[in-house]
Amino acid sequence: MAVITIALVVCAGAIGLVAAAESAPVAQVRATIDEASPVFANNQLRPAEKDQQLRRIAEKHFDFGYMAKSAMGTHWKSLSTAQRKQFVPVLEGYVLATYLTTFQQNTVEAASNALKDDVKYDDPETAAVHSEVHLRMVQDPLQVAYMLHHTGGKWKLYDIVVDNVSTLGNYRDEFNKIMNRDGYDKLVAGLKSKHLPAAR
Repeated sequence: MAVITIALVVCAGAIGLVAAAESAPVAQVRATIDEASPVFANNQLRPAEKDQQLRRIAEKHFDFGYMAKSAMGTHWKSLSTAQRKQFVPVLEGYVLATYLTTFQQNTVEAASNALKDDVKYDDPETAAVHSEVHLRMVQDPLQVAYMLHHTGGKWKLYDIVVDNVSTLGNYRDEFNKIMNRDGYDKLVAGLKSKHLPAAR
């Protein structure tokens, strides 16, 4: 009986470790939402201060280096080392200005409530956390997938897909058109014009 008990404890521990490993991307998404939610809810914050707090949260949980490379697509190879270094914070400012700060508090709460332990792995280093978000102003629920990859021992967000529309994919299409038509300098100038005041 003692041996059986020990075996059950060991098995339970092993199962717990597997479950914890599988839910790590979910925990990362939840941590991001939980950190951002009180910032959105705090109406006492000045806009610039709110933007700065959201920036700190985004820098902690998003891999903007990976996003910059992916958003530039094949054009990334043609960029110099200096241009690549410049483009990462430029993209970060653009994402914050045009995407992250457009959320309303009720949207963030809906995203948090919809988050389940539903994660799919394309490979050991890439995961998609799926959720179904119900918004009062939208009749049909939104199918939202948070895309993460494992880097530096942590899971980092790099894309949010809403009803099969990839945010990063939209950036890639937009940037490709500008790069082909106007070149890198025009792209950077256009992105900077949409930055938040705190953008570098």
